Amino acid sequence: MKPFSTLFAKILSWFFLNLAFIAGVLGIFFAAQSQMDLESFLGRQVRDRMRIAGNLIAHELGKTSFNQWSDVLLRYSEIYQIDFIVVINPNQIVSPEEIIIPPKVMTAIEDSRAFRDRPKRGLGKQNHQEKLSESDESEQSRRFSPRLMIRTQDPTKYWAGIIIPVHLQRHGPPRPAMLLAVSDSITGKGFFFDPAPWISATVLVLLLSVLFWIPLVRKITKPLERMTKATEKIAMGRFDVKIHAPGSDEIGRLGRAINHMTSRLSGYVNGQKRFLGDVAHELGSPIARIQLGLAILEQMVDKNSRGRLRDVSEDVTHMSNLVNELLSFSRAEMMPKEIKLLKTNLLKVVQKAVDREKQKGIDIIIDVPHEMTVYAAPELLTRALANLIRNAVRYAGHYGPIKVSAAKHAGNIIIDVVDSGPGVADEFLDKLFEPFYRTEPSRKRESGGVGLGMAIVKTCIETCKGSVTAKNLKPSGFAVTIILPAKYPDD
Repeated sequence: MKPFSTLFAKILSWFFLNLAFIAGVLGIFFAAQSQMDLESFLGRQVRDRMRIAGNLIAHELGKTSFNQWSDVLLRYSEIYQIDFIVVINPNQIVSPEEIIIPPKVMTAIEDSRAFRDRPKRGLGKQNHQEKLSESDESEQSRRFSPRLMIRTQDPTKYWAGIIIPVHLQRHGPPRPAMLLAVSDSITGKGFFFDPAPWISATVLVLLLSVLFWIPLVRKITKPLERMTKATEKIAMGRFDVKIHAPGSDEIGRLGRAINHMTSRLSGYVNGQKRFLGDVAHELGSPIARIQLGLAILEQMVDKNSRGRLRDVSEDVTHMSNLVNELLSFSRAEMMPKEIKLLKTNLLKVVQKAVDREKQKGIDIIIDVPHEMTVYAAPELLTRALANLIRNAVRYAGHYGPIKVSAAKHAGNIIIDVVDSGPGVADEFLDKLFEPFYRTEPSRKRESGGVGLGMAIVKTCIETCKGSVTAKNLKPSGFAVTIILPAKYPDD
């Protein structure tokens, strides 16, 4: 069975398909970023990080001469893996690299109320010639809030801005400037938005979901797996299977229904087998008497009537063969399940079957190791091999040699009966072992037996705890393979 064809795999696949759907929705969500309010999406996290970075940068710029500001911004850009720009006014921009600020961003900076009003606010009562203390500067910068979160295109960049106080002159008054953070990605390499906690949370939810789903899925698929194996045995004619189904749900009801079905089928089939056996047994004696009478009568009639008498005798012989096959089939089918399997020398069994069925001019090759043994009922195995050899002789004996070989593989004995004949049409292979099935619809005596030979083979081999299959060979030929245990099946 293919790994991905089980119900267990399908349910889990559906579960992951749901996760893929959610991921797709999130992907569409991120793809539509241009239509989103970045400030509401990025939220408090960006504001807090911009405020912290702004305080640090403003404090260090306040202690550095103006011509070294680009070095300060470059150092913080390397720390945060993001580009920083200070915009004092449209004509006075400090950037460690040549980054062009798009008109959309510049317009947003100029329209920022905090940026416009900052020179007129908050510092009127202070001496502009007096240097602000570090605590006053920190308190003042905390009152600033980001006024800029924009996405631009060609190329795609994300811009976040916050107002910071800067000192253009070491002892001069502070004035507002816009600190811009620029990135090619919406996460800002973790500065705008850190996806790691979300990824960790998603993986954790996924693992918990799988752990939560697996017991439920196994609870469903385990009974179904047992029922599938049971029905496969029922399809092969074994009605002694029982399914343990204690639940009261649909699966439990199905298990009890299968048990009830096997019980009814066992009664019907065993009754049919007993009927066939009884009929065959009762017909045996009258047919034997008829054959004896015809043999005596043949000696008493004139030569002109002997031809007709021989035709009648052939019909009675055909009827006798049919009754014998029916009797053999019913006995094999009704064989007790506890039949004792014996350690048997395979070469002796094969040789005995060949001696029964060999005919003059037919070449039968035996390739079986002398020391090879198999656990089987010797008489049943001999009957099965004899039927196979008889069929090969009848239908393919004149096409080439018939070969009976055996080999050991994976703890089993593999027996092959191979001929060089035309084989059987592929559509008939599945029905070849059914009782009374013949590949030729004609019931003429010249066309062969009564359709029980292969069914008897199957019954005998399965009684020996083995299996039998048939296949066509390329370009020609037909092979029947028997698999029997090399050790006792109960070991």
